Amino acid sequence: MSSPTSSVSSLPGSQQGTPQRRVKPNSFFSTISDPLELKSIKIGVQSPPAADQSPKKETDTTEKTTEESPEGTGVEETIKREEIEDTEARPWTGVKPIRSSQTRLLIKGGKIVNDDLMFDGDVYLEDGIIKQIGKDLIIPGGTRTIDAKGKLVIPGGIDTNTHFQLPTMGTRAVDDFYHGTKAALAGGTTMIMDFVVETTSSLLESYEKWRGWADEKVCCDYALHVAVTSWSDTIKQDMEILTKEHGINSFKMYMAYKGTLMLRDEELIEVFKACKALGAVAQVHAENGDIIHENQKKLLEMGITGPEGHLYSRTEEVEAEATNRAIVLANQLNCPLYVVKVMSKSAAKVIARKREEGCVVFGEPIAAGLGTDGTHYFNKCWRHAAGHVLSPPLRPDPSTPGYLMDMLAR
Repeated sequence: MSSPTSSVSSLPGSQQGTPQRRVKPNSFFSTISDPLELKSIKIGVQSPPAADQSPKKETDTTEKTTEESPEGTGVEETIKREEIEDTEARPWTGVKPIRSSQTRLLIKGGKIVNDDLMFDGDVYLEDGIIKQIGKDLIIPGGTRTIDAKGKLVIPGGIDTNTHFQLPTMGTRAVDDFYHGTKAALAGGTTMIMDFVVETTSSLLESYEKWRGWADEKVCCDYALHVAVTSWSDTIKQDMEILTKEHGINSFKMYMAYKGTLMLRDEELIEVFKACKALGAVAQVHAENGDIIHENQKKLLEMGITGPEGHLYSRTEEVEAEATNRAIVLANQLNCPLYVVKVMSKSAAKVIARKREEGCVVFGEPIAAGLGTDGTHYFNKCWRHAAGHVLSPPLRPDPSTPGYLMDMLAR
Protein backbone atom coordinates (compact mmCIF):
# COMPACT_ATOMS: atom_id res chain seq x y z
CA MET A 1 0.00 0.00 0.00
CA SER A 2 1.39 3.38 -0.90
CA SER A 3 0.29 6.98 -0.62
CA PRO A 4 1.46 10.20 -2.22
CA THR A 5 4.05 12.31 -0.48
CA SER A 6 2.57 14.48 2.26
CA SER A 7 2.99 18.21 2.57
CA VAL A 8 3.01 20.29 5.74
CA SER A 9 1.21 23.59 6.33
CA SER A 10 0.70 25.83 9.35
CA LEU A 11 -2.12 25.01 11.72
CA PRO A 12 -3.60 28.00 13.52
CA GLY A 13 -4.82 27.13 17.00
CA SER A 14 -3.80 23.48 17.04
CA GLN A 15 -5.96 21.61 19.53
CA GLN A 16 -5.72 18.22 21.20
CA GLY A 17 -8.66 15.89 21.62
CA THR A 18 -10.30 12.69 20.50
CA PRO A 19 -10.62 12.54 16.68
CA GLN A 20 -14.20 12.59 15.45
CA ARG A 21 -15.25 10.98 12.20
CA ARG A 22 -16.79 13.43 9.76
CA VAL A 23 -20.28 12.42 8.67
CA LYS A 24 -20.91 12.79 4.95
CA PRO A 25 -24.63 12.21 4.24
CA ASN A 26 -25.62 11.28 0.70
CA SER A 27 -21.95 10.88 -0.17
CA PHE A 28 -20.81 9.11 -3.30
CA PHE A 29 -18.58 7.09 -0.97
CA SER A 30 -19.87 4.70 1.69
CA THR A 31 -19.52 5.58 5.37
CA ILE A 32 -16.28 4.33 6.92
CA SER A 33 -17.21 2.09 9.84
CA ASP A 34 -13.80 2.29 11.53
CA PRO A 35 -11.83 5.30 10.31
CA LEU A 36 -8.68 4.27 12.17
CA GLU A 37 -8.61 0.78 10.69
CA LEU A 38 -5.77 0.18 8.23
CA LYS A 39 -4.51 3.73 8.71
CA SER A 40 -1.16 2.49 10.06
CA ILE A 41 0.98 0.26 7.92
CA LYS A 42 3.42 -2.03 9.71
CA ILE A 43 6.79 -2.81 8.22
CA GLY A 44 8.28 -6.23 8.90
CA VAL A 45 11.92 -6.39 9.94
CA GLN A 46 13.86 -7.46 6.89
CA SER A 47 17.50 -8.23 6.36
CA PRO A 48 19.21 -6.07 3.74
CA PRO A 49 19.95 -7.77 0.43
CA ALA A 50 23.37 -9.26 -0.07
CA ALA A 51 25.96 -6.68 -1.04
CA ASP A 52 27.37 -6.79 -4.53
CA GLN A 53 30.55 -8.89 -4.67
CA SER A 54 32.47 -6.45 -6.83
CA PRO A 55 36.25 -6.03 -6.30
CA LYS A 56 36.93 -3.81 -3.31
CA LYS A 57 39.54 -3.12 -0.70
CA GLU A 58 38.79 -2.58 2.96
CA THR A 59 40.34 -0.25 5.45
CA ASP A 60 40.94 -1.24 9.04
CA THR A 61 38.86 1.67 10.31
CA THR A 62 35.67 0.84 12.20
CA GLU A 63 33.40 3.16 14.12
CA LYS A 64 30.87 2.43 16.81
CA THR A 65 27.83 4.63 17.35
CA THR A 66 25.02 4.42 19.87
CA GLU A 67 21.44 5.48 19.06
CA GLU A 68 18.38 5.63 21.24
CA SER A 69 15.62 3.19 20.40
CA PRO A 70 11.93 4.18 20.84
CA GLU A 71 11.99 2.29 24.14
CA GLY A 72 14.87 4.49 25.38
CA THR A 73 17.52 1.73 25.47
CA GLY A 74 20.84 2.24 23.75
CA VAL A 75 21.46 0.32 20.52
CA GLU A 76 25.06 -0.09 19.48
CA GLU A 77 25.76 -0.08 15.76
CA THR A 78 29.10 -0.89 14.18
CA ILE A 79 29.91 0.85 10.93
CA LYS A 80 32.72 -0.47 8.74
CA ARG A 81 34.09 2.02 6.26
CA GLU A 82 35.01 0.67 2.88
CA GLU A 83 36.67 2.05 -0.18
CA ILE A 84 35.29 0.62 -3.38
CA GLU A 85 37.37 0.48 -6.50
CA ASP A 86 36.01 1.75 -9.82
CA THR A 87 34.59 -1.00 -12.01
CA GLU A 88 33.13 -1.09 -15.49
CA ALA A 89 29.41 -0.67 -15.94
CA ARG A 90 27.49 -3.95 -15.83
CA PRO A 91 23.88 -4.87 -16.62
CA TRP A 92 21.33 -4.39 -13.85
CA THR A 93 21.05 -7.63 -11.86
CA GLY A 94 17.74 -6.84 -10.21
CA VAL A 95 19.25 -6.68 -6.70
CA LYS A 96 17.98 -3.67 -4.79
CA PRO A 97 20.66 -1.53 -3.14
CA ILE A 98 20.69 -1.01 0.61
CA ARG A 99 18.56 2.02 1.38
CA SER A 100 20.37 5.23 2.20
CA SER A 101 19.23 7.23 5.20
CA GLN A 102 18.72 10.12 2.78
CA THR A 103 15.68 8.29 1.37
CA ARG A 104 14.04 7.96 4.79
CA LEU A 105 11.91 10.73 6.28
CA LEU A 106 9.87 11.03 9.47
CA ILE A 107 7.29 13.81 9.77
CA LYS A 108 6.80 13.92 13.53
CA GLY A 109 4.21 15.40 15.83
CA GLY A 110 1.84 16.93 13.28
CA LYS A 111 -1.92 16.76 12.92
CA ILE A 112 -2.59 14.26 10.12
CA VAL A 113 -5.48 15.13 7.82
CA ASN A 114 -7.32 12.25 6.14
CA ASP A 115 -10.57 12.30 4.20
CA ASP A 116 -12.57 11.16 7.24
CA LEU A 117 -10.84 12.69 10.28
CA MET A 118 -7.83 14.55 11.72
CA PHE A 119 -5.58 13.08 14.40
CA ASP A 120 -2.15 13.64 15.95
CA GLY A 121 0.56 11.28 14.77
CA ASP A 122 3.74 10.67 12.81
CA VAL A 123 4.29 9.79 9.15
CA TYR A 124 7.27 7.68 8.04
CA LEU A 125 8.33 7.62 4.38
CA GLU A 126 10.87 5.71 2.31
CA ASP A 127 11.74 6.75 -1.22
CA GLY A 128 8.85 9.22 -1.20
CA ILE A 129 6.28 6.54 -0.29
CA ILE A 130 4.38 6.54 3.00
CA LYS A 131 5.18 3.35 4.91
CA GLN A 132 3.79 3.96 8.40
CA ILE A 133 1.27 6.27 10.03
CA GLY A 134 0.70 6.38 13.78
CA LYS A 135 2.38 7.15 17.09
CA ASP A 136 5.60 5.76 18.59
CA LEU A 137 6.67 4.29 15.27
CA ILE A 138 9.67 1.97 15.11
CA ILE A 139 11.90 3.31 12.37
CA PRO A 140 15.44 2.68 11.11
CA GLY A 141 18.33 4.70 12.50
CA GLY A 142 19.62 7.69 10.60
CA THR A 143 16.18 8.76 9.40
CA ARG A 144 15.83 12.49 8.70
CA THR A 145 13.14 14.07 10.90
CA ILE A 146 10.89 17.06 10.31
CA ASP A 147 9.24 18.56 13.39
CA ALA A 148 5.61 19.19 12.40
CA LYS A 149 4.26 20.08 15.83
CA GLY A 150 1.49 22.65 15.50
CA LYS A 151 1.15 22.03 11.76
CA LEU A 152 -1.20 20.13 9.45
CA VAL A 153 0.17 17.14 7.56
CA ILE A 154 -1.98 16.86 4.45
CA PRO A 155 -1.85 14.64 1.36
CA GLY A 156 -0.27 16.21 -1.69
CA GLY A 157 -2.89 18.12 -3.68
CA ILE A 158 -4.25 17.04 -7.08
CA ASP A 159 -5.15 19.89 -9.45
CA THR A 160 -7.74 18.39 -11.80
CA ASN A 161 -7.92 21.30 -14.23
CA THR A 162 -4.76 22.77 -15.78
CA HIS A 163 -3.91 24.10 -19.25
CA PHE A 164 -0.12 24.14 -19.60
CA GLN A 165 1.35 25.53 -22.84
CA LEU A 166 -2.13 25.31 -24.40
CA PRO A 167 -2.32 26.87 -27.88
CA THR A 168 -5.62 28.74 -28.18
CA MET A 169 -7.00 31.65 -30.18
CA GLY A 170 -3.61 32.60 -31.61
CA THR A 171 -1.83 32.57 -28.25
CA ARG A 172 -0.21 30.01 -25.98
CA ALA A 173 -0.49 29.56 -22.22
CA VAL A 174 2.53 31.19 -20.57
CA ASP A 175 3.26 28.22 -18.25
CA ASP A 176 4.72 25.14 -19.90
CA PHE A 177 4.78 21.74 -18.22
CA TYR A 178 8.08 22.46 -16.48
CA HIS A 179 7.26 25.85 -14.95
CA GLY A 180 3.67 24.88 -14.20
CA THR A 181 4.48 21.66 -12.37
CA LYS A 182 7.44 23.25 -10.58
CA ALA A 183 5.10 25.92 -9.22
CA ALA A 184 2.58 23.21 -8.30
CA LEU A 185 5.11 21.36 -6.16
CA ALA A 186 6.11 24.59 -4.43
CA GLY A 187 2.51 24.98 -3.29
CA GLY A 188 1.99 21.38 -2.14
CA THR A 189 0.31 20.09 -5.31
CA THR A 190 1.91 16.76 -6.23
CA MET A 191 -0.20 15.86 -9.28
CA ILE A 192 -1.87 17.79 -12.09
CA MET A 193 -4.44 16.76 -14.70
CA ASP A 194 -4.09 18.66 -17.97
CA PHE A 195 -6.37 18.84 -21.00
CA VAL A 196 -5.60 17.74 -24.54
CA VAL A 197 -7.54 20.31 -26.57
CA GLU A 198 -7.04 20.45 -30.33
CA THR A 199 -9.27 20.63 -33.39
CA THR A 200 -6.80 20.06 -36.26
CA SER A 201 -5.59 16.54 -35.43
CA SER A 202 -7.11 13.22 -34.44
CA LEU A 203 -7.56 12.44 -30.76
CA LEU A 204 -4.70 9.94 -30.87
CA GLU A 205 -2.32 12.38 -32.59
CA SER A 206 -3.22 15.14 -30.15
CA TYR A 207 -2.69 12.81 -27.20
CA GLU A 208 0.79 11.89 -28.43
CA LYS A 209 1.62 15.58 -28.93
CA TRP A 210 0.70 16.42 -25.33
CA ARG A 211 2.66 13.43 -24.05
CA GLY A 212 5.66 14.67 -25.99
CA TRP A 213 5.36 18.12 -24.43
CA ALA A 214 4.84 16.81 -20.91
CA ASP A 215 7.05 13.75 -20.49
CA GLU A 216 10.34 15.59 -20.85
CA LYS A 217 9.36 18.53 -18.65
CA VAL A 218 7.05 17.54 -15.79
CA CYS A 219 8.32 17.77 -12.22
CA CYS A 220 5.40 15.90 -10.64
CA ASP A 221 2.86 13.21 -11.46
CA TYR A 222 0.39 14.07 -14.19
CA ALA A 223 -2.56 12.70 -16.12
CA LEU A 224 -4.50 13.86 -19.16
CA HIS A 225 -8.13 14.48 -20.01
CA VAL A 226 -8.94 14.56 -23.75
CA ALA A 227 -11.38 17.06 -25.26
CA VAL A 228 -13.88 15.90 -27.87
CA THR A 229 -14.63 18.88 -30.14
CA SER A 230 -16.56 17.11 -32.93
CA TRP A 231 -18.14 13.74 -33.55
CA SER A 232 -17.58 10.91 -36.02
CA ASP A 233 -17.04 7.16 -36.07
CA THR A 234 -13.27 7.78 -36.12
CA ILE A 235 -13.48 9.80 -32.91
CA LYS A 236 -15.53 7.05 -31.31
CA GLN A 237 -12.81 4.54 -32.23
CA ASP A 238 -10.07 6.85 -30.94
CA MET A 239 -11.89 7.20 -27.61
CA GLU A 240 -11.93 3.43 -27.24
CA ILE A 241 -8.21 3.12 -28.04
CA LEU A 242 -7.31 5.93 -25.64
CA THR A 243 -9.29 4.31 -22.85
CA LYS A 244 -8.23 0.70 -23.33
CA GLU A 245 -4.61 1.16 -24.44
CA HIS A 246 -3.49 4.51 -22.98
CA GLY A 247 -5.38 4.76 -19.70
CA ILE A 248 -7.40 7.87 -20.56
CA ASN A 249 -10.63 7.70 -18.58
CA SER A 250 -12.14 11.18 -18.92
CA PHE A 251 -13.31 13.17 -21.93
CA LYS A 252 -14.33 16.82 -21.94
CA MET A 253 -16.97 18.45 -24.10
CA TYR A 254 -17.58 22.17 -24.61
CA MET A 255 -21.06 23.69 -24.78
CA ALA A 256 -19.46 27.10 -25.46
CA TYR A 257 -17.02 28.53 -28.06
CA LYS A 258 -19.39 28.39 -31.01
CA GLY A 259 -17.68 27.60 -34.29
CA THR A 260 -14.55 26.11 -32.71
CA LEU A 261 -14.98 23.75 -29.77
CA MET A 262 -18.73 23.70 -29.16
CA LEU A 263 -20.78 20.51 -29.53
CA ARG A 264 -24.49 20.48 -30.32
CA ASP A 265 -26.92 18.49 -28.18
CA GLU A 266 -27.07 15.59 -30.65
CA GLU A 267 -23.27 15.35 -30.56
CA LEU A 268 -23.22 15.53 -26.76
CA ILE A 269 -25.64 12.62 -26.65
CA GLU A 270 -23.35 10.48 -28.80
CA VAL A 271 -20.31 11.30 -26.67
CA PHE A 272 -22.23 10.57 -23.46
CA LYS A 273 -23.26 7.19 -24.89
CA ALA A 274 -19.64 6.41 -25.77
CA CYS A 275 -18.39 7.44 -22.31
CA LYS A 276 -20.97 5.25 -20.62
CA ALA A 277 -20.03 2.25 -22.77
CA LEU A 278 -16.32 2.73 -22.03
CA GLY A 279 -16.75 3.47 -18.34
CA ALA A 280 -15.10 6.85 -18.85
CA VAL A 281 -16.00 10.10 -17.08
CA ALA A 282 -17.96 12.58 -19.20
CA GLN A 283 -17.01 16.20 -18.45
CA VAL A 284 -18.68 19.35 -19.72
CA HIS A 285 -17.82 23.03 -19.85
CA ALA A 286 -21.37 24.29 -19.33
CA GLU A 287 -22.24 27.62 -20.98
CA ASN A 288 -24.81 28.30 -23.71
CA GLY A 289 -22.59 29.03 -26.71
CA ASP A 290 -25.39 30.38 -28.92
CA ILE A 291 -26.48 32.99 -26.38
CA ILE A 292 -22.86 34.00 -25.71
CA HIS A 293 -22.33 34.52 -29.44
CA GLU A 294 -25.38 36.78 -29.67
CA ASN A 295 -24.40 38.75 -26.57
CA GLN A 296 -20.89 39.29 -27.91
CA LYS A 297 -22.25 40.79 -31.14
CA LYS A 298 -24.48 43.18 -29.20
CA LEU A 299 -21.66 44.30 -26.92
CA LEU A 300 -19.30 44.93 -29.84
CA GLU A 301 -21.95 47.03 -31.56
CA MET A 302 -22.19 49.08 -28.36
CA GLY A 303 -18.42 49.57 -28.34
CA ILE A 304 -17.84 47.53 -25.19
CA THR A 305 -14.52 45.79 -25.74
CA GLY A 306 -12.95 45.76 -22.26
CA PRO A 307 -12.70 42.87 -19.78
CA GLU A 308 -16.08 43.78 -18.32
CA GLY A 309 -17.65 42.81 -21.66
CA HIS A 310 -16.56 39.22 -21.04
CA LEU A 311 -18.72 39.15 -17.91
CA TYR A 312 -21.70 40.82 -19.63
CA SER A 313 -21.69 38.23 -22.42
CA ARG A 314 -21.76 35.23 -20.06
CA THR A 315 -24.25 35.87 -17.26
CA GLU A 316 -25.09 33.40 -14.50
CA GLU A 317 -28.25 32.42 -16.35
CA VAL A 318 -26.19 31.36 -19.36
CA GLU A 319 -24.08 29.05 -17.18
CA ALA A 320 -27.04 27.68 -15.21
CA GLU A 321 -29.08 26.88 -18.35
CA ALA A 322 -26.27 24.88 -19.93
CA THR A 323 -25.55 23.10 -16.65
CA ASN A 324 -29.17 22.01 -16.33
CA ARG A 325 -29.32 20.91 -19.98
CA ALA A 326 -26.14 18.84 -19.73
CA ILE A 327 -27.38 17.07 -16.60
CA VAL A 328 -30.72 16.27 -18.19
CA LEU A 329 -29.10 14.83 -21.31
CA ALA A 330 -26.62 12.74 -19.34
CA ASN A 331 -29.27 11.52 -16.91
CA GLN A 332 -31.52 10.36 -19.74
CA LEU A 333 -28.63 8.15 -20.89
CA ASN A 334 -27.67 7.01 -17.36
CA CYS A 335 -24.26 8.56 -17.88
CA PRO A 336 -22.53 10.06 -14.80
CA LEU A 337 -21.53 13.68 -15.41
CA TYR A 338 -18.74 15.95 -14.16
CA VAL A 339 -19.32 19.70 -14.63
CA VAL A 340 -16.01 21.57 -14.78
CA LYS A 341 -15.45 25.14 -13.57
CA VAL A 342 -18.65 25.79 -11.64
CA MET A 343 -18.36 29.56 -11.18
CA SER A 344 -21.79 30.78 -10.06
CA LYS A 345 -24.37 30.27 -7.36
CA SER A 346 -26.98 29.59 -10.01
CA ALA A 347 -25.07 26.70 -11.57
CA ALA A 348 -24.20 25.28 -8.16
CA LYS A 349 -27.86 25.34 -7.13
CA VAL A 350 -28.81 23.44 -10.30
CA ILE A 351 -26.25 20.73 -9.51
CA ALA A 352 -27.39 20.49 -5.88
CA ARG A 353 -31.03 20.19 -6.90
CA LYS A 354 -30.31 17.52 -9.51
CA ARG A 355 -28.24 15.52 -7.04
CA GLU A 356 -31.17 15.58 -4.62
CA GLU A 357 -33.36 14.25 -7.44
CA GLY A 358 -31.00 11.30 -7.85
CA CYS A 359 -28.87 12.39 -10.80
CA VAL A 360 -25.23 11.27 -10.72
CA VAL A 361 -23.48 14.59 -11.25
CA PHE A 362 -20.46 16.27 -9.70
CA GLY A 363 -19.51 19.95 -9.74
CA GLU A 364 -15.94 21.25 -9.85
CA PRO A 365 -15.20 24.73 -8.51
CA ILE A 366 -11.68 25.99 -9.15
CA ALA A 367 -9.18 27.93 -7.04
CA ALA A 368 -9.93 31.23 -8.79
CA GLY A 369 -13.65 30.96 -8.08
CA LEU A 370 -13.01 30.05 -4.45
CA GLY A 371 -10.41 32.75 -3.87
CA THR A 372 -11.70 35.89 -5.56
CA ASP A 373 -14.70 37.39 -7.39
CA GLY A 374 -15.70 39.28 -10.52
CA THR A 375 -15.59 42.79 -9.10
CA HIS A 376 -12.06 42.95 -10.54
CA TYR A 377 -13.47 43.18 -14.07
CA PHE A 378 -14.37 46.81 -13.31
CA ASN A 379 -10.93 47.81 -12.07
CA LYS A 380 -9.67 50.97 -13.82
CA CYS A 381 -6.39 49.23 -14.61
CA TRP A 382 -7.01 47.30 -17.83
CA ARG A 383 -4.17 44.87 -17.15
CA HIS A 384 -5.53 44.10 -13.69
CA ALA A 385 -9.04 43.52 -15.01
CA ALA A 386 -7.87 41.43 -17.96
CA GLY A 387 -5.81 39.26 -15.62
CA HIS A 388 -9.06 37.96 -14.11
CA VAL A 389 -10.67 36.88 -17.40
CA LEU A 390 -11.59 33.20 -17.60
CA SER A 391 -14.60 31.18 -18.74
CA PRO A 392 -17.08 30.90 -17.18
CA PRO A 393 -16.22 34.29 -15.66
CA LEU A 394 -15.80 35.13 -12.01
CA ARG A 395 -19.08 36.47 -10.61
CA PRO A 396 -19.32 40.03 -9.22
CA ASP A 397 -21.33 38.90 -6.19
CA PRO A 398 -18.62 38.91 -3.46
CA SER A 399 -20.43 36.17 -1.53
CA THR A 400 -20.01 33.66 -4.37
CA PRO A 401 -16.62 32.22 -3.26
CA GLY A 402 -17.94 31.46 0.22
CA TYR A 403 -21.09 29.89 -1.22
CA LEU A 404 -19.11 27.60 -3.53
CA MET A 405 -16.83 26.62 -0.66
CA ASP A 406 -19.84 25.69 1.46
CA MET A 407 -21.19 23.58 -1.41
CA LEU A 408 -17.94 21.60 -1.42
CA ALA A 409 -18.63 20.52 2.16
CA ARG A 410 -22.01 19.02 1.28
